[in-house]
Amino acid sequence: MEFVTGQIDDIDVSDKEIFDLLSEVYVQAGYTASDTAKSIFEPAKVRSRGVVFVAKEVTNNELAGIVIVVPWNSPACVKAKGNECEMHLLGVSPKYRRQVLGRMLVEIATKFAKERDLKRMLLWTQKPMTEAQRLYESTGFTRSGEMERNGIQLMVYERECI
Repeated sequence: MEFVTGQIDDIDVSDKEIFDLLSEVYVQAGYTASDTAKSIFEPAKVRSRGVVFVAKEVTNNELAGIVIVVPWNSPACVKAKGNECEMHLLGVSPKYRRQVLGRMLVEIATKFAKERDLKRMLLWTQKPMTEAQRLYESTGFTRSGEMERNGIQLMVYERECI
């Protein structure tokens, strides 16, 4: 399969596609409650978090993946401090997994951060998301602690971008 990737402003992606992909990745897998998803996956909120990157499968023009780079000065930022950023909502549709798309999106996000002289990228993930953890570790992230958010225990990862 072949994917076209880029910033969401440069690739035609509907609000429905955003919501459906994030719901498929997080709600259907049991990581996010559907009531919570209605709020946090609301497309305008997703777009306003930071710089959104997407991947579409070339043959059928289907949204296959998404990731958001959230700079330290964004209202959506949780942990990053000056000259750092966060990676939010990395998601790849189950039908496109194991085809290096997750790795491509992580690389796009970290390259973007590096080009903007952001020194460090942080992210967090739920403990049951072992596939995501393997991806993060294989792309240079190291586990740096834990945190609790909305009653959920999360594992924190970070990596240098420079």
